Amino acid sequence: MIQFTEEERKELKRRAERRPEVIGRLKEDVRDVMERPVTVPKEGIADWTMYFYCPKCSVQLAFGPDSPHAHRCPACGTVYTGAPYDGAWWGLVNAGNYNAAHEMGLIYAATGENAYARKCVQILLAYAKYYPDYQVHGNIPYNGPGRSGAQTLDEANFLRSLAMAFDLAGEIMTQEEREYVCERMLLPGAEFLMEHRHRQLHNHEVIISSAIAVIGILTGREDLVQAALYEKYGLLYQLEHGMLPEHLWFEGSFGYHFYALQSFFAFEKFAIHTEHSHIHHPNYLAMMEVLSNYLQPDGRMPMLNDTTWHHTDSELYLYEFAWRCRKSARLLWILNRLYQGRDRSNPEAFFYGEDTLPEVPASRAAEWTNRNYHTPVGTYGHTILHGSQGRYLLFKHDTYGGEHDHYDRLGISYMAFGKPVSADLGTTGYGAALHYDYYKNTGTHNTVVIGEENQAPAACRLLQYEEDGETVYVTAECDWTAPYEMPDSFTIVQWKKENYETVKMTRKIAWTDSCFAEAFYVDGADEALPVDWVMHLKGEVLEGRGKACRDTFSARKPFSFFRNVAPLEGGRVRTELEGVVTDLYCAPLGGEAWLAEGFDNPSTGTLNQVIIRRRGKEVCFLNVVESHQGEPVIDHVEFMQERDGSWRICVTERDGRERIFDMSV
Repeated sequence: MIQFTEEERKELKRRAERRPEVIGRLKEDVRDVMERPVTVPKEGIADWTMYFYCPKCSVQLAFGPDSPHAHRCPACGTVYTGAPYDGAWWGLVNAGNYNAAHEMGLIYAATGENAYARKCVQILLAYAKYYPDYQVHGNIPYNGPGRSGAQTLDEANFLRSLAMAFDLAGEIMTQEEREYVCERMLLPGAEFLMEHRHRQLHNHEVIISSAIAVIGILTGREDLVQAALYEKYGLLYQLEHGMLPEHLWFEGSFGYHFYALQSFFAFEKFAIHTEHSHIHHPNYLAMMEVLSNYLQPDGRMPMLNDTTWHHTDSELYLYEFAWRCRKSARLLWILNRLYQGRDRSNPEAFFYGEDTLPEVPASRAAEWTNRNYHTPVGTYGHTILHGSQGRYLLFKHDTYGGEHDHYDRLGISYMAFGKPVSADLGTTGYGAALHYDYYKNTGTHNTVVIGEENQAPAACRLLQYEEDGETVYVTAECDWTAPYEMPDSFTIVQWKKENYETVKMTRKIAWTDSCFAEAFYVDGADEALPVDWVMHLKGEVLEGRGKACRDTFSARKPFSFFRNVAPLEGGRVRTELEGVVTDLYCAPLGGEAWLAEGFDNPSTGTLNQVIIRRRGKEVCFLNVVESHQGEPVIDHVEFMQERDGSWRICVTERDGRERIFDMSV
């Protein structure tokens, strides 16, 4: 067994006696596969699991292990049959099998219970029997084909999990069985992955290379290890070139930041006792520590770009392995935050964490708790601002991240009292229609969209971060007229370059402990095109909505999903979300002001979309946002233009105090 030493296995058995509930949960996870006859496809018919979504509701269909040809939507009740749902069902069967096989191997390593190892071996032998006949198939965006599944990414996850299971349970196999699995599945699978690697930076390449490297070490194929680990675009190259200067993975999504780390660490967990481990590479520590700058008041990661609720729920347990290998106080602080309100009885802690988890001293924890953060002035990245009562604002002045980007430069994500008042929506499953049609668009983010088309790739620049008494001023720009170099990663054009190529946008935010003001300037737009400032607000509308006069806002996506459109009345929108009231004051600078209903995430819920539409070569949007419980602080807001054309915003509070924000840039 490569993954665990003899001493580590003895410790796992001691832990199993001390913490039987973890092993019990693992056994419950695999119970269905354990009790059923092994079911694997005899042909390469498994399709993309992201197709297993209701096209109307964009929620995952209910998986029935005995229902390969009928798949029900839990939201609307529709039953789907045929392609692509039946193929996606087989994809889920495969995922259930290879995940169960790996977990059965872990159970065996910790308990020595042969029944789990034998079932694991049955799964390995069943796939090895049919794998040589699996047809190459699949036509998934951004990805190569698969054999067991419909994309190379799926193939890599399938092979790596089964290879790790093989290592864990291999000692009970005969030599003939080991050769059968290696020669009919693992090695042909690794060769297939080698044929379909891409020369690009991407989380897919991390996953693919990690699978090849694991199989190479497992089978003694040094050529596979060298290619997957040390060549250009291999694991080390991805680790050293895929991290942005701010230490976030280049795709700009925390979901894929940790998805990439999951595969980096899968390899490291396997190779930790070999000469090929690089767990002490400084980029691992940097990528794990960066989350401390971004954690929301609810303890979750922000839903930037292609991040889903699944990502935010599952990936943070990687910190157990990271802390065991790198004793960083910041990693420990993140772990302490993770376990607030929840127990530590999970497999990551059991198999890859330390036996006990100390508390971070309060003096050290204060270094990272509710601390404002920004990347250096003159660079791209993010600014995170905190306030009392769970107030949080993330200002996105970053660079285009490739496939998983959402084209929302200068966007903001806002929380108050720990509630996601106007938080980034992230996305849903990629096979769901609303992924591309709705969530993955400029118009469903809190920023500006021109001509109802997605922003073209560009890099932003932080111009100002200044703490002026009780106010923090943050200014950033995105200049599409400046030279820009695309990331070293494949992309599909989903934007309209000509709408933005003459444009520079500048957003200035004035942040206080009770409210924030903003000015959003757009220079160089085509005067014939609408320039739309958009902000979504969750909760019930209490004030500001006129009589609905349109069924949809526009025929063009994502605005075609904005329904029950009404004019904005009075210059203020007031909403309430779980007792948190939010007031949005909008400057009356001409144009159109609308309030509509759009999809929340999940799409079974709704939220409010505010759209301020103006036209002109030079356009400005001025707004103030306050969230409160009980009485508001603000009495009224004035928007004042100076002789030189610059703007000031005067906020008069209920006690008569005036705050004047200089919004010039």
